[in-house]
Amino acid sequence: MPTITKIEIIELDIPYPHPFKIALAVMNSARNIVIRVHDSDGLVGVGEGCPPRFVTGEAPETAFEAAKLYAQILIGKNPMEIDTRLRELEQYMLKNPAIRCAYDLALYDLLAKHAELPLYALLGGEKKVIYSNRTIGIDSPDKMAAIAKQHVENGTKAIKVKVGTGKAEDIERIRAIREAIGNGVPLRLDANQAWDEITTINILTALAEYEIEVCEQPLPYWNIEGLKRVRERSPIAIMADESIFDAHDAFRLASHGAVDYFNIKLAKSAGIHGAMKINAIGEVAGIKCMLGGMSESLIGVGAGAHLICACPNISLHDLDSPFHFTEEPSIGGVDFQPNGTVTLSDDHGHGADVSPEWMERSKKIVISEK
Repeated sequence: MPTITKIEIIELDIPYPHPFKIALAVMNSARNIVIRVHDSDGLVGVGEGCPPRFVTGEAPETAFEAAKLYAQILIGKNPMEIDTRLRELEQYMLKNPAIRCAYDLALYDLLAKHAELPLYALLGGEKKVIYSNRTIGIDSPDKMAAIAKQHVENGTKAIKVKVGTGKAEDIERIRAIREAIGNGVPLRLDANQAWDEITTINILTALAEYEIEVCEQPLPYWNIEGLKRVRERSPIAIMADESIFDAHDAFRLASHGAVDYFNIKLAKSAGIHGAMKINAIGEVAGIKCMLGGMSESLIGVGAGAHLICACPNISLHDLDSPFHFTEEPSIGGVDFQPNGTVTLSDDHGHGADVSPEWMERSKKIVISEK
């Protein structure tokens, strides 16, 4: 059986053309960690984690150091024993879901390459075309409406709208966007924990006429009882995002009847292994899922697309983070068009890797067998 001989840890610093604002933060770049796991058979598995300090409690600096510690746990071991390897990482150091995600994706990519299968086939899925929404950051109503109109004219099938600065402003944003794009294209709201219960009910009641598909995380992550009360009174479906990291959170939310949707993000669930557990709980509880993301490149986004093909219960797709970058640092993998259409290849694994140019210019460390 193969053993892990070398692990590369790479930090990507990917700039945005302009600041991207949400209720929790303003982002000027994505600083993601890529893990490349080499084995004794000469194959390489590639994974990516996006560590946003305001969601996962990680930062690029701490994630990079955690990656070095995790690498010491894995060197010399069999990468095919994924469940055991991932359990070792979790038991060695709790939390750090984004960097554990990078290792998870790399191990699944490596396993699929050994099996000579696309990742979606390894996971038991079938190849299909995926349609992602396009996301609009917080700005003035007029600017957001103009961006939404351009997306719809380009063929986008759903729009995700960041909100959370106040009742009047948020209502005006949605009104302006709906007027600009007309009917027929669903809007998905994301408040990123910005509202309280009363504000949420008032805003969602006022917006009921605007064809809103779902409202994501209106309340602080800890307020599960509040989400349940909001869901019982809201005319719009409610989704958990920052309230759900792992299967334990999924079970808690399902037991309370708190939400209609789970937003699964690989950087929160520590990768595919955890994401499949969340989806399974959602499926048996009658809760649909979205596959979302932080600010991943096409490495992380592509792995998520493969997971979607294996999980029909993941019915909503929010994968458009690469379109926020000035430059894509990866090569290969999925074909992602500006209208949100994602087409998978039949390459073994997920098919993506860091480009040679970005490999050369990025911060990197290599940990090898002694």
